[in-house]
Amino acid sequence: MLEDLEAERAITFFATSLIDQRTIDEVLWDVAKNCIARLHFVDCVVYWLDAERNVLVQKAAHGPKNPEDFTIYQPLEIPLGQGIVGTVARTGRAELIQDTSKDGRYIQDDAQRYAEIAVPIISEGRVLGVIDAEHPKKNFFQPRHLKILVTIAALCAQKIRRVQVDEAYRQAEWQLLEMNKRMAETKLMALRMQMNPHFIFNSLSSINAFILQNDADHASAFLTKFSRLMRQVLDNSQTEWVSLRNELKALQIYIELEQLRCETKFDVSFNVSPDLDQDAVRVPPMITHPYVENAIWHGLLPKKEGTLLLKIDCWQEAETLLVQIDDNGIGRSAAPLQTQELTTHKLHGIQLTGERLSLINVMYAAEARVAIIDLQHEDQSPAGTRVVFSIKLNLPFEKS
Repeated sequence: MLEDLEAERAITFFATSLIDQRTIDEVLWDVAKNCIARLHFVDCVVYWLDAERNVLVQKAAHGPKNPEDFTIYQPLEIPLGQGIVGTVARTGRAELIQDTSKDGRYIQDDAQRYAEIAVPIISEGRVLGVIDAEHPKKNFFQPRHLKILVTIAALCAQKIRRVQVDEAYRQAEWQLLEMNKRMAETKLMALRMQMNPHFIFNSLSSINAFILQNDADHASAFLTKFSRLMRQVLDNSQTEWVSLRNELKALQIYIELEQLRCETKFDVSFNVSPDLDQDAVRVPPMITHPYVENAIWHGLLPKKEGTLLLKIDCWQEAETLLVQIDDNGIGRSAAPLQTQELTTHKLHGIQLTGERLSLINVMYAAEARVAIIDLQHEDQSPAGTRVVFSIKLNLPFEKS
């Protein structure tokens, strides 16, 4: 259990430390130095795929290959498809080798080691590199190590995507001043990438709470659910549009995490019209998440008494999809009485979403809108808040 807790801390630390990394090299060294070291691996090398030459180049390391900071001793290059690392890069599938002496693909670097684990770093279906760890003892690596490295590789790929987007944005900035439509498209991509860490790190704070309380059982259970959330968010972040089913799935897992974390209990109701084809209907990823988050943190949790209910309904009217989010919390009039720090943090996501909707409307003529309605009891006292998100169905998904 202590080993599991240490692994969870490594993932949490890595996800948080990624915020400060600005280049691909910094991201790769962060994997090796700040994460792998925390897992107590004696040797790890992160390879980067040189697509032009079809070779994997050692870019970062922890262990004997790293005699001093940000230096690799006699960096090795492996052709794509050769060795265990080259095979993982070619197939895109992770491998765990318990005895390398029995695997003819094994390529010895600085010393013979008998256990190896290799995990691809994949972005948008393309292998960018490989995280490769070796150990002198046979059968050292276990399935839990594989699961942890897969999680780390996914976070690493997402950060690399953000770095690449940021670099591309800076290089094209002078052209965007004269090309308004190109500017809108690039900014939309940047905003979408900003939403993903916002979504993930809010959930990581929940895991941190249990870890800091030394509650290993709850932390482990929370991490399992969080891994499902992260996998769904990473899948959803691959494109500008996702199916309604996948969007609601990510939203539901997020709500379940908040229900586990919050001392104030609340109930949730999901209702999707049977007339809606959830796999055919497409929406921008995480477009409703900030409003659900706001309903929980600003509406429900500050309420001290009574049954708390979050209700989400999805249906179709003519050629329009409607998603309605109701909470029976304290209402918007009381929300500003909360701390300014919390308010600013939560409203940032809503502000980004408003910008995204504006850009989506310019690019796709989607007629996407959000209406916020104050609910009232018969005596005019606050009864909660209603948010109605609407967007055209059957969009051509071609930029206008």
